[in-house]
Amino acid sequence: MPTPGPTRRRPRVLPLASAISAGLVLGALTVLVAPTWAELTLFAVFGSVMALLVGGNCWLAHRLRQPLSVMSPEQVSLDPCRQLVAGRKPLLLATVAGVPGVLAGVAAATHADLWQETVHGARWGVRDPILHRPSGFYLTTVPWYRFLVDFGFAALVASLAAAGAVHYLYGGLQLQDRRRRSTAAARAQLSVLCAALLALKAAAYWLDRFEIVGRAEELGPRELSAWLQAKSLMCWVALICAVLFLTVPLRHRWLPALTGLVLLLLCSGLVGEVYPVLVAYLG
Repeated sequence: MPTPGPTRRRPRVLPLASAISAGLVLGALTVLVAPTWAELTLFAVFGSVMALLVGGNCWLAHRLRQPLSVMSPEQVSLDPCRQLVAGRKPLLLATVAGVPGVLAGVAAATHADLWQETVHGARWGVRDPILHRPSGFYLTTVPWYRFLVDFGFAALVASLAAAGAVHYLYGGLQLQDRRRRSTAAARAQLSVLCAALLALKAAAYWLDRFEIVGRAEELGPRELSAWLQAKSLMCWVALICAVLFLTVPLRHRWLPALTGLVLLLLCSGLVGEVYPVLVAYLG
């Protein structure tokens, strides 16, 4: 009886097939929705970034999965879903990456005029006496930066949802097991994504300062100063919360980071909204 030869490893076609499929979808739709070079560029760049972030995090979560040695009742109930996904991984990954990529590319293509105005004409106008920025900065650059922050939010939220779903499907997250709710790999990936989200939130608070100065004529001096102080403080609080989420893989606990997140929500209501209104009322 002949002895079987060495088994050949199957090529890792999952990332390659997904990238090719997503690229074909993006390329085909680019021709349809991007009639100018500026729109074509924005569609390709932002669509590719979104697809790579979502697909990459989904693929990484799948690579970081651990074998299900002891299956809880929660994981047993998910076994049919795992069997359904097992034979369709390239197609599912291409869909999960490609659909958000196409939507992000279409949304970015609609901001082509704003992008061109930001690149070519953001330095015109009189400088304001508070932050010393020209008028063109408030009319073009600040809206463009706001779009970048919103795009980052969308990409990170989609990546967080995709990675969380994969970790949950393969046992990295368990909602019913109190002793082991998350694995080390799941904590590391999800906490880094949460930290990036909070860093973008800090950037959004910083951009709020420029939008407030842009409507300085509607506010009194004391109210304007209160708004700027509140937004600056919220920016630092968001950065501190981001650092707390980065400590989750080291401390193996979610509680400090989640406590910081709750404090951020409370501060956003009290400091970010009530304090400026109270200063304006008392003034």
